[in-house]
Amino acid sequence: MDRRNFLRRSVVQTGALITASSALGGLAGCMGGGDNGSTVLPLPPTFPGSNTPLPETASASGAYKFPQSVASGDPRSDGVLLWARVVPAGADDITPSSVDANFKVRLRITAADNSALLGSNTALAGSLDADLEVPVYAFYDNTLRHRISGLKPATTYFYQFQAGDSRSKVGRFKTAPATDADIDSLKFAFTTCQDWSVNHWAGMVELAKEPVDFIVHLGDYIYEAVGADYQAGAVEPAHTALLLPNGSDLPGKGKYATTLADYRYLYKRYRSDPRLQAVHERFAFVPIWDDHEFSDDCWQDRETYDNGTFNAATSVGDNTAQTSRRRSASQAWFEFMPADVSFTLDPGYGISNIRIYRELKFGKLMHLVMTDQRLYRADHLIPEAAPSPLTGQAIGSIGARYMVPETTLNAVEAAKLAAGKQLPDPLGLVSVLGAAQRQWFLQTLTASTSQWKIWGNETSLLKMSVDGAALPTAPAAFKQRFILNADQWDGYNAERQALMKHIVDNKIGNVVAVTGDIHAFYAGQVMVDYKAATPVPAMVDLVTAGMSSNSFFSYFLGAASQPGFSDLKPLVATSEAEAEGIAIKMLSVAIAQAAGVTDLSNTAAIQAAVMGAVGAGKIPAAAVQPTPGLSTAIINTFDETLTGGMGGVIANTIAMLAATSRSAAAMTLYGLIQQKLAAALGIPPAAVPSSEIVKRLNPLANATTGAAPALNNPWIKHADTDAQGYAVVSLSKTELVCQFKKVKRLVGGAAPTDAIASVKTVRVPSGSATLTVS
Repeated sequence: MDRRNFLRRSVVQTGALITASSALGGLAGCMGGGDNGSTVLPLPPTFPGSNTPLPETASASGAYKFPQSVASGDPRSDGVLLWARVVPAGADDITPSSVDANFKVRLRITAADNSALLGSNTALAGSLDADLEVPVYAFYDNTLRHRISGLKPATTYFYQFQAGDSRSKVGRFKTAPATDADIDSLKFAFTTCQDWSVNHWAGMVELAKEPVDFIVHLGDYIYEAVGADYQAGAVEPAHTALLLPNGSDLPGKGKYATTLADYRYLYKRYRSDPRLQAVHERFAFVPIWDDHEFSDDCWQDRETYDNGTFNAATSVGDNTAQTSRRRSASQAWFEFMPADVSFTLDPGYGISNIRIYRELKFGKLMHLVMTDQRLYRADHLIPEAAPSPLTGQAIGSIGARYMVPETTLNAVEAAKLAAGKQLPDPLGLVSVLGAAQRQWFLQTLTASTSQWKIWGNETSLLKMSVDGAALPTAPAAFKQRFILNADQWDGYNAERQALMKHIVDNKIGNVVAVTGDIHAFYAGQVMVDYKAATPVPAMVDLVTAGMSSNSFFSYFLGAASQPGFSDLKPLVATSEAEAEGIAIKMLSVAIAQAAGVTDLSNTAAIQAAVMGAVGAGKIPAAAVQPTPGLSTAIINTFDETLTGGMGGVIANTIAMLAATSRSAAAMTLYGLIQQKLAAALGIPPAAVPSSEIVKRLNPLANATTGAAPALNNPWIKHADTDAQGYAVVSLSKTELVCQFKKVKRLVGGAAPTDAIASVKTVRVPSGSATLTVS
């Protein structure tokens, strides 16, 4: 038997959906996942839940199509996992066929350069490195997954499937370098949060052009919600409305995926976009999930669309368990994502029927460690069903997961840590990873000999807090420090601290997390203990914005625009008109104080002092009246609130209005501060440095010294909270360079043809948990 004919027959069924073969002419083993060592369970003799025997498959004949194109994933030094969905030519691209069709398709792989054929279904050219047949089963929605091994390391291969008379598009992947290869460089992209129903996917056109070796996808590949409140806003015409086959009603408006048919539908519709197809055709993915592959802000099999229950006696809450829905979501992810992971449909495994945390090595330069931060995590520290101290009603997401008082969060965590001392895992009640995965993660990092340890991490490790007490106009309830997002690692600080302490204590260097989830770009240092007098950095976190999802800024702007939070709006956004309004308030207070008013809560006294000053000709009446025509366009102050001296953007806006003579209030306030400084310094007003005046235009600064409030999060070195895009990492032996590529917004309702708006570069030197941003 010649080699090609042998390969055509050497298909071993090694799992519920994965088949495998070797290009070396030997049969693949029964272990799946490569470096992760996870067992792939044997294919059952019948379809799960059915007495129908697994059918024998014959080679496909006639016409077929590949409506979701092809994909590859988890590149290793000797192979990769290949994926396709194949249906008869007359079948609908999305709706499953009403008639079962089980057949074999042909797979060809070559190292010959077929770059010119990418994106086409022209037959592969050049000598073949593998030529074999792979079964396709209707039971799995006509998807196939094939693990090919026996290939050469650090080599670019091209592949193509053929079903009957029809060929798929040509795909490409690059194998990883040998694990002991002393390579000098490596390049990969990482991306996340691609909501079909928001903005556009033009960034994928740019991503497909990137000269990278592979792509890390950090989750929210699909969004389980359709027509939700948070999906309001413009979306490109290319993305028509989604319609779930089943679905359940969301609390507000819209529906969320509930059944296996719903989740399969979403993957098929998302992958019908030719731009996403093009990225998959060109690069192997290393994917992980986050929450929306199952349910927003989920934990284990629990959803957060309702508040669940709360036991006042034990202070324990519990969201609604949806085990069947969780298993359906996991099955659809396994069927449609090119990931070399273990999976079984055995009902006895419950929601633990899939393991997606794993590791991949790229020579001596990089060790990629991917974690699962949803399937094993504990409930959020503060249950959504807990009563609000203000209303007595269920606290809901605001107060449990978002804008959580830090002192409250710390107290609840301390109580759960105390209760955890009686458990096998002391961190069990406050954990994201769970005991088994945490142990695996720490052992993997400790044993790693690679120079760079890259952590595929779903939610940010950077502490993000805001001190409401810095805002003089904030109500009493807001005059405290808040954690912005307790669904991130900020809500599981004890485990984060344990991980960081292990990294520092064991001198594990060059650990960098690549992160998604939060719909913003961030770069910063992860501290062992953020509350320490002098925090010690353990590693660096690089966070990419979502490809198309609404930005983190937009969520907080929406909340701050509500009456109950309006006093906090200057911490999130301003405008020329709103900055002038602040200038009028500052001017009014200054005049009142000069007139002897000491009770600044007495608005009548302040008003009387202001009217007196106007009547005496000390200030023009226009100085305390809004200027018609000033812009109401939103100016982002949220980035500065997170990373800089708060109020600076407002001060600069007031200074600009004064310098351009567009606001009598701004000019009067500027002049008043200038005169006071001149008198105090004994110099002419014109000699007063403008920088000293601008500092005192900050409504949050010390009026005497001009000192701005302390930085909220000094470890965050870069924040762009109002962004969409992706990131590209270049690794060398001396440094890691990350480029945050921000994409433009919709132009006249259409996706821009030249999508990249700006690029921000972050550099992390080898041997130090520091970074610079340019």
